[in-house]
Amino acid sequence: MTAGDSKSKKKKPTEVATDQPSEEKRRPPVQLLVGAWFIPGLGHWILGKKKRAVVFAAVVFLSFVTGVLLQGEIGTPRPESPFSWLAAFACLGNGILAIGRLIWLNGLGGLFGGFPFDLQGGGSPSAAGFAYGNTFLYTAGLMNLLTVLDVSDIARGEKD
Repeated sequence: MTAGDSKSKKKKPTEVATDQPSEEKRRPPVQLLVGAWFIPGLGHWILGKKKRAVVFAAVVFLSFVTGVLLQGEIGTPRPESPFSWLAAFACLGNGILAIGRLIWLNGLGGLFGGFPFDLQGGGSPSAAGFAYGNTFLYTAGLMNLLTVLDVSDIARGEKD
């Protein structure tokens, strides 16, 4: 190895990392992320990824409907069960679908009057598909939350 080779391997002064975010790594608008969570597929649609928006919206919607048809229960928090908060978080990932289902089951007054511990999540534990329905509802919500992260990556320019 010669002296010229070792100098060529050193970093150039322009390659030094800075603490300031570059133009490409800007923060996505909060309204975009909230919209992407609230209505599955909306964030991708706004960013111009229309095919991806339709596919993601269809997957989340069909998974949610399958869970409801299998008598799954929208996760609601219970004071005696700390893990019920995880189920509630997963189900609220469905955005308008979960909120609409809770309003359907509890009424608008019941939704605000019983929040969070007296909400009814629907479903029938004696139904044959109850556990599968719950799984579909949780999975739909978590998939929608992953699409929100995807929207964030696209908006920041980290992904196409």
